[in-house]
Amino acid sequence: MPTDPFPTLLAGGISPFAFWYEDDPAGGCVRFPTETECERLMGLPEGWTRYGADGKEILSSHRYRALGNAIALPCVEYIMAGIAEALTKGGANDGI
Repeated sequence: MPTDPFPTLLAGGISPFAFWYEDDPAGGCVRFPTETECERLMGLPEGWTRYGADGKEILSSHRYRALGNAIALPCVEYIMAGIAEALTKGGANDGI
């Protein structure tokens, strides 16, 4: 929803990120998260999306799109750890 203070980051839309202090609602601000902040939110190292395979710097809009289409690294690690545990716990075919 466009009026939601914490909208989903979409590559095709422009949604500012809202920030305010609980004790001072009028003292907040609305701004876009930087590419580095988005990388941190996704669990990636800073600058992960800064350069392409050819070594050239990637445009900000393309970095935002790549981050918007990515899966957060902590979520992937959690899911893969669960799969590895299930496969090694009692054999690959147990419980399937």
